[in-house]
Amino acid sequence: MFGKTKRVAGILLASCMIATAFAGCGGDGGSTTTSSSGGGDATSSGGTTDNTATAVSVDDMLKDADLALDTEGKDTEVKLKVWAPADALKVFQAQCDEFVKSFPDRKIKIEVVAQGESDAAANVMNDPEAAADVFAFASDQASNLYPNAFVMPVREDFAASIKADNMSAAVDVVTHDGNIVAFPETGDNGYFVYYNKSLISADEIKSIESIMKVCDDKDKQFIMNLGNGYYGCVIPLTAGGTYELDAEGYQVLNYDKDKVVKTAKAFADVLANNSHFSSADTDKVLASNLKQGKALAGVSGTWKKSAIEAALGGNFACAKLPTIKIDGTDTDMVSMFGYKIIGVNSNTKAPYTAQALAYYLTGEKCQTERMEQLGWGPSIQKLVDSDTVKNDACLSAVYAQREHSVPQIGLAGSFWDPTGAFGSYVVEKKNDLSEEGIAKAYDSMYNNITAK
Repeated sequence: MFGKTKRVAGILLASCMIATAFAGCGGDGGSTTTSSSGGGDATSSGGTTDNTATAVSVDDMLKDADLALDTEGKDTEVKLKVWAPADALKVFQAQCDEFVKSFPDRKIKIEVVAQGESDAAANVMNDPEAAADVFAFASDQASNLYPNAFVMPVREDFAASIKADNMSAAVDVVTHDGNIVAFPETGDNGYFVYYNKSLISADEIKSIESIMKVCDDKDKQFIMNLGNGYYGCVIPLTAGGTYELDAEGYQVLNYDKDKVVKTAKAFADVLANNSHFSSADTDKVLASNLKQGKALAGVSGTWKKSAIEAALGGNFACAKLPTIKIDGTDTDMVSMFGYKIIGVNSNTKAPYTAQALAYYLTGEKCQTERMEQLGWGPSIQKLVDSDTVKNDACLSAVYAQREHSVPQIGLAGSFWDPTGAFGSYVVEKKNDLSEEGIAKAYDSMYNNITAK
């Protein structure tokens, strides 16, 4: 067995060799072109593409087996394993089958296996050789996968289209050291408000103050799990905070303590002493509490859409996060917003076929199918701007909240628990919720996150 250092070095060398091979796939050195679907803000991010890389669309790739697959599958069967979430297996298998049908003269077999995005990175890093050739993961795992080259750099001709077609933030989260190293799959990994429109109006849901007033008047709950760092980070982010990793992988918090404390005090003033606010685990209780009439609204993401829509029926509605008054000014809550990404394992034995498949699975046709069949939000700007998204209560709320968010990337494992502890402190009425008390809780959070 190789030790970690040798294994990583081998992966890096292999990736560099493959990237060099792919660099010549972009055409004859002409000026850059783009595929048919372009996004309004999608061209602002960097990537591997330059004026020598001619973009190849998914449709063009499917028409040319040699361009897509090189010699793979001509004489020897190519076998690929794909990881996808359990509730999306049928859709992904059907899409993989369509990919295979596009190359009738090649021998390709694709197996789709259930594997959640949240654990994908850990499994790949634990045993890259046993992991899937093509796998999906959440953007916050990129900081572990990218630096040690667990994913293969994207072909330059594919990267050119990725850069042109996708939302700029989605391009950012698949870019490492100036190179596009993965494929944007979704642009919907955020959270927003689900509510019962028979109990609270579209206007009343706009601010946390009006939400809590309606809750008081009707003896109903508003649920937001601020004790979970994924949601609790709304407090420092609303104060203008950002985060990043330093060169050694430690967490850096770009927080203004005074602003965070002031913002936290605003949350405490509205929520901590209100018996109708609940910081319970929304994934466990929101759908049932809405169905039983105990709650009128709560915060979660697209992953709870089916359960909540079933619970509310015709009263189902969604909205971006509410505003909160800070120093008398209605201020938008700022959330963390993630993206789901598809990567190609650097250990794959069929790099051309694996890359072509990943590109196909993240193309416009497949994103549209998943949007329609699974309710997943697209990353391709043309689809984000489509009537399908605008007319979908859930997805329209997702993208409205995205305008008030920071990307879920550049996060260390140390970020989550202390952030959740701080959020929990702020909404617990038994705590010292003076600015001095909140400042001490802030110091504890900050020191625990950034400790080396």
